[in-house]
Amino acid sequence: MFFISPIKTLYSIKFYLQTLKEPLWKAFCFVIYIFVLAAVLLALYVPAKFQQPLNKGVKEIANYVPDIKISKGIITVNNDERLVISPKELQGYKIIFDTASTEPAYPTQMQKENILMYVNKNTIYSYNNDRMQAFPVDEKFEGKISKEIVIENKDKIVQFLSYLILVAAFLVIMFRLIFFTIIALVVALIIGAATKVSLGFKKLLILALYLQGPVLILDLILLILPLHILGMSVFIALLIFIVYLNLIFLNLRSGVTLKTNISINEDEE
Repeated sequence: MFFISPIKTLYSIKFYLQTLKEPLWKAFCFVIYIFVLAAVLLALYVPAKFQQPLNKGVKEIANYVPDIKISKGIITVNNDERLVISPKELQGYKIIFDTASTEPAYPTQMQKENILMYVNKNTIYSYNNDRMQAFPVDEKFEGKISKEIVIENKDKIVQFLSYLILVAAFLVIMFRLIFFTIIALVVALIIGAATKVSLGFKKLLILALYLQGPVLILDLILLILPLHILGMSVFIALLIFIVYLNLIFLNLRSGVTLKTNISINEDEE
C-alpha cells in the first residue's frame, strides 16, 4: 500500500524493484507524502519540546532588556543613561546604548572593542563579519519596550519563536529532500554505469526519489533523540544511498542473469 511505503523503503529491496514499473509522478507523490508526514510530526513535536527552553530563554533575555522608547526618530534608553550590556552568552562582545549622544560609531572602534551593536540618539549601528551597517530611526516609528513588557508578552513571544523554529525546520527538510535527491541520482548514475545495468534517467530518478524515505526517517529519529540533531551528515546519507543502490542493482543483475540462463536452457532443449 502507498500509505506504508515509507516503512517499506527501509527494508524491502523488492519494493524498490517494483517502483521501477510505476510512473514517475507516483515517485514525486511519495516525496510529497513523506514531507507532509514529517511536517505533521514536527508541528506536534516542536512546540511541545521547545516551549520550556524558550520560556526560560525569554525570561533570561528579559533581565537584560532596558527601558527603550522610540518616538519621532529619537531613541531613549534608561532616561539617556549610558548602558553597556555584555552577558556571558555573548562571549566578550558588547551592546552599547548611549542615547544622550549623537556621536556615530566607527568600524575600527567597534572591531577593537568587540561591539556588536551601538545605539545613539537616532541611529542603530551593527558590526558583523567585518561589515558596518547603520540604521537611522524612522521618524514615523513609535515603540516602547522594557523588561516588564517582555515578561507580560512572554507567551506570545514563545509562540512566535516556536512558529519560527517550525518554519525553519520545514524549510530545512524541503531543501534537504531536494539536495539529497540530486546526490542519490548522481550515485545511481555512477553505480549504474559501474555495474553496467542500464535503466535510463527516468527510472534512476524514481529510485533517487524513493531513497529519500530511509534518509528522512533517520533524520526525524535523530531529531527526536535527546541531542535534537536536525539533519544527518551528508556522509551518512551518501553511505545509505550507496548500500541501497548496490543492493538494488545486484538484484537487477541477478534477475537479468536468471532470465538469460532460463532462455539458454530452453534453447538447448
